[in-house]
Amino acid sequence: MEDALNIARTLGRAAEARDPYSWGHAERVAILATEIAIEMGLSKEEIGDIRIAGVLHDVGKVYIRDEILLKPDRLTPSEWTEVKRHPASGVQIIKNLDCFKGAIPLVQSHQEWYDGSGYPDRLKGDEIPLGARILAVADAYDAMTSPRPYRARLTEEEALQNLREGAGKQWEPEIVEVFISLIEREAMQLKTLLVEI
Repeated sequence: MEDALNIARTLGRAAEARDPYSWGHAERVAILATEIAIEMGLSKEEIGDIRIAGVLHDVGKVYIRDEILLKPDRLTPSEWTEVKRHPASGVQIIKNLDCFKGAIPLVQSHQEWYDGSGYPDRLKGDEIPLGARILAVADAYDAMTSPRPYRARLTEEEALQNLREGAGKQWEPEIVEVFISLIEREAMQLKTLLVEI
């Protein structure tokens, strides 16, 4: 598992190297998702797959053109269509590595929405792998609390409120509850882990 995680980290860092705003995002998502999975009592194998998928979830963005990936404004519909290909592109990158077998469906589905309006496959509810539903919450929280060229970072409170409001639509309500409880209870410990990245 350690070798697989190191390979995943190498690929994840290569993908993030093009975008200074995303540096460390994949590792932070992996840590947050892992903590959620532990809190939910998932098996060691499931937790390992989620950790690896967290590190790899955006690796497909290497295929996105710089003028889109680094654009300081909102994306046009055609640019957004290109961005939405990144889960499937990520799977293409990692699909032949046996050590990532359990992470592949999580990378593929991390942008699916609980109500079925996400992408790329418009899966809904329990059709979305549990690990992908966990990643979606961790990914959204880190994205919201990180600065982007097109917007300022949200405060922790604002991000948690957005998660509450999106529970049942974008994210699974139970996972949002577990995450918010975890953040409120373990805030200092999690911040220490995330700062070390």
